[in-house]
Amino acid sequence: MSVADRRSALVVVATEAEPVVAEWRLRYHRHSVERRIPPHLTVLFPFVAQPQVRDELLHELGRLYAPLPSFTYDLVSVEAFPQAAWLAPMPAQPFLDLIATTSAAFPAYPPYGDPGLAPVPHCTVGTDDDPGLVEEMVRQLRAGLGPQLPIRCRAGEVTLLAERLDGAWATRATFPLGGSG
Repeated sequence: MSVADRRSALVVVATEAEPVVAEWRLRYHRHSVERRIPPHLTVLFPFVAQPQVRDELLHELGRLYAPLPSFTYDLVSVEAFPQAAWLAPMPAQPFLDLIATTSAAFPAYPPYGDPGLAPVPHCTVGTDDDPGLVEEMVRQLRAGLGPQLPIRCRAGEVTLLAERLDGAWATRATFPLGGSG
C-alpha cells in the first residue's frame, strides 16, 4: 500500500461498547480488531486519502462539529445486512444528522462511495460474505450478546481514523461536539 492509497474515515467511537462487544468482534470481525479499528458508528467512509489530511482540513472539521450537540444513545438490538451483523443505535437520528452535515460539507465523499445510498447508522459486530453464515451469527449474537443490551453510550466527539502503511488504523484527530445537548 502506498501513502496515496491510505484511507481515512470519520466515525463516532462506541467506547462504552468495547467491553461488551470485544469477545464477539474478535470472533466475528477479527480482521477489524487486528487492524485496531474500534467499535464505532460511521459518519463518513471513505473520506480523504492520507495526503489530503492537512491542518486546513483538520481546522475545517473542528469548525464543522463544534456547534453540533453531543448526545447519548443506546445500542439496543442485533440486526443484519446481507454481509454484516450489527448493533442498532437508538435514537438513530443524531447519527443521520451527523452524516447529513458531513456529507453536505464534503459532497465529493458520499457515504460508502454511493451518492444514492440512504445510510443506516450501525455498529458492526461481525461480517461474512455468506449471508447464511451471517444469519447464524445473528442468532448467536442475539442469544449471547442480546441479554447485555442496551449499551448506553455517549457521542461527545467525531474521530478521524487514518489507515497506516501496515494496514492498521489509528486516531489521527478528534473533534468535540460542542453544542448544548
